[in-house]
Amino acid sequence: MTDYLIKNESSEEGPPPTIENIEIYHQNASTVNISSNETKEKNLLNEVYETEEVKLNGRMLIAQDNTCFWSGLTTQGKKWEVYQGNSLSIMSSLPNDTFHCIVTSPPYYWLRDYNVEGQIGMEWKIADYITSIADVMDQAKRVLAKDGVLFLNLGDTYYSGKGQSRGIDKKSKKRRFGLRAVDANGLGVPKKSLIGIPWRVALEMVNRGWVLRSAIIWDREQALPENVKDRPSRSYENIFMFVKSKKYYFNQKALEGQKEDVWSISARPKLTPGISTAPFPDELAQKCMDVGCPPNGNVLDPFAGSGTVLRVALTSGHNATGIDLNPDFCSFMVKKIKVL
Repeated sequence: MTDYLIKNESSEEGPPPTIENIEIYHQNASTVNISSNETKEKNLLNEVYETEEVKLNGRMLIAQDNTCFWSGLTTQGKKWEVYQGNSLSIMSSLPNDTFHCIVTSPPYYWLRDYNVEGQIGMEWKIADYITSIADVMDQAKRVLAKDGVLFLNLGDTYYSGKGQSRGIDKKSKKRRFGLRAVDANGLGVPKKSLIGIPWRVALEMVNRGWVLRSAIIWDREQALPENVKDRPSRSYENIFMFVKSKKYYFNQKALEGQKEDVWSISARPKLTPGISTAPFPDELAQKCMDVGCPPNGNVLDPFAGSGTVLRVALTSGHNATGIDLNPDFCSFMVKKIKVL
């Protein structure tokens, strides 16, 4: 378990504020009330290192490596947790068989630079990116309930091999950030080729023991067209449905009246002012949960971004946990969640 210190979330500058009346819950369910004097404050920090759970009441915890953790309840009594840090290391501390549904969309290969050290998506070798995603999914498999379902959204990337781009990307400024691996020589695939990233990841996950139940097509309605003249413009992405057991939750009624493996959903998500991320449309997150999450389930997004999956899960009556490496994204999603 990661060790955390307590900080009042409203304090943005300077050292952590004085800690008053924080309740630490031990494994034996006893409660310790800590006052604000210096001696007892030091005792509190020692207690935090030894306890399994901390009742936060709207507060934030800071780990020794400067990552953060937030937790709370919605007005409907649904529990939420947000971890800021590396998904692989944070999930390794979470208990087995916890989440009924995992809905996530990892950073695509060399599509955006989020300016965070250790980010996935900027590996110089295709195999390294595949390994990075598959390693995280190994932990996702462990924390997924035995009858749980994973929905994994991945987009593909082209290999240009023509050197650093000098043009302007009308879709996103985040997609122009110097020489990328997909622009440099020696990536290992022919130039101008679609790399096949989603299926490379999916097959690696199958090799590691995941059961691939469906390759759903997300028909991205109203998506901005690509500026290409020598191939069809792309209008869909993959949503892979994985499980880890022969028996799992699946609500087929949620797919009635439509093509069950082609989901036509607008590609225009809610705006995220103040941060530059690539959020899920609410309808897509909702569809995944309607199909693969039982009522009052526990939902996880290990690449939470702006927090769409968490927000939709909570408003749908589920508990929700999110992880993201970017501290700005975590702060954004916490602000949105706290008003639910």
